[in-house]
Amino acid sequence: MAELRLEPYAVQQHWRLPGADGHWEAVLAGYLETLAQRCAAVGQTVIGHIKALALFDDGGYLRVSVVAAGRPATVEGSAPPGCLELELTLNVLVYGLERATAEQITRAAADEIAAAWKGGVHHTDLSQAGHHDHPSHSQEQKERHDE
Repeated sequence: MAELRLEPYAVQQHWRLPGADGHWEAVLAGYLETLAQRCAAVGQTVIGHIKALALFDDGGYLRVSVVAAGRPATVEGSAPPGCLELELTLNVLVYGLERATAEQITRAAADEIAAAWKGGVHHTDLSQAGHHDHPSHSQEQKERHDE
């Protein structure tokens, strides 16, 4: 068997789903399960881990993960009552899947789910941030320090 290459993909997603209050856990579990299925369908791939984390101002969190296309996602925590939008950090670690393909699958699935809920998702790629553009990180850290 040929060695499978790992090209991790990380993205920050801002989800806004007007009808999602009380449903975020199921929505995001379905999203990650869809990602796993689509990544496996690409061909010779092995899912290492697909995980998502949303942190909330009240100190709560929602963490969802999946490790195989045929297994249900695990969900820990919950979105607070009245939550209609959230920031989600998503990491896709799938061996044998090119980063560009992971990005395409991730965006398409998120956009489909958001459209079904009559909402939207904004994507900010984090995969390249740690490798190239350190000045933006430095500026962000400076701004935090100045607060």
